[in-house]
Amino acid sequence: MDSHKHLDIYLLRCLVALVTEAHVTRAAELMGTTQPAMSNTLGRLRILFGDPLLVRTEKGMVPTRRAIDIAESLRQAVDRIDYALADSETFDPKSTVRFEIAASESVAFVLMSALTARLRELAPGVTLRVHIPDLSRMRQLLEEGQADLLLSTTRKVPEGLRSSPLLRQRLNVIASGTHPDVQKKITQAQYLAWPHACHMIGRGGGSSIETSVDEALIQRDLVRAVGVWLPSAVSSPSVVARTDFLATIPERVARHFAPPLGLQVLEPPLPLPDVQIMMYWHDRTHRNPSHRWLRQVLRTVSEDLQAEDAPSGG
Repeated sequence: MDSHKHLDIYLLRCLVALVTEAHVTRAAELMGTTQPAMSNTLGRLRILFGDPLLVRTEKGMVPTRRAIDIAESLRQAVDRIDYALADSETFDPKSTVRFEIAASESVAFVLMSALTARLRELAPGVTLRVHIPDLSRMRQLLEEGQADLLLSTTRKVPEGLRSSPLLRQRLNVIASGTHPDVQKKITQAQYLAWPHACHMIGRGGGSSIETSVDEALIQRDLVRAVGVWLPSAVSSPSVVARTDFLATIPERVARHFAPPLGLQVLEPPLPLPDVQIMMYWHDRTHRNPSHRWLRQVLRTVSEDLQAEDAPSGG
């Protein structure tokens, strides 16, 4: 159609944003513009494509079949254009941009307060939307732009994703300050004798941390007892505080909850691997200036946190 000659890269990006968000205001936020301006853009796109693109239903705005088909074709084209232009562009921290981050709960607990504080200082126009990752679909979500980064301790990440280490933490054992048996230190016999509060991912089994602990035990022909499986990675401290349960959690989480809950933070009675937080992303965003900038901020924040964890010289 001749009318399509009037489409520019900005309009194409807007169309992808409108279909992805199915919401004019959120699409406007994604594109760094106003809601009225995005409504006008939607009107232009409807005329250019001869299709309503977004229709209102009882559940809100829904993209038409034609809009979905167009957007699916455009995503790859827009990404290639961004990829080609990225080397000659730099990110302006004054920009208004939103990043989608998939992060496990314990990782978000460790990193997000420091990251958001740094972003508030460097680029107050940047916003984050953080959600729990569906690890079975992470490659697809990163490919389709439903997530820009995965921050996780998982060891089962799909092939083909780029990665970078961020923060390494030791594992600690926590116990109630009034535990009937464990005081100031814990033996292997005590670790096995008392039930544990463990983190479960959905209904699929233990988290990567719980798996690494169990593997270390299995290597020694040992098995621990589990008293409760919890859906939240940061709910075990409150359970441990009111019971005789134990839990094995990252050092930063343990240190945070220990004072207010009266917890003991103990060295594990057997060698356990450190927890390595990794950052994963897709080639789609590898050369994008804003994404490169965010990844570097995350590295810097992680380096600062790692320096805080390092033992001070005597």
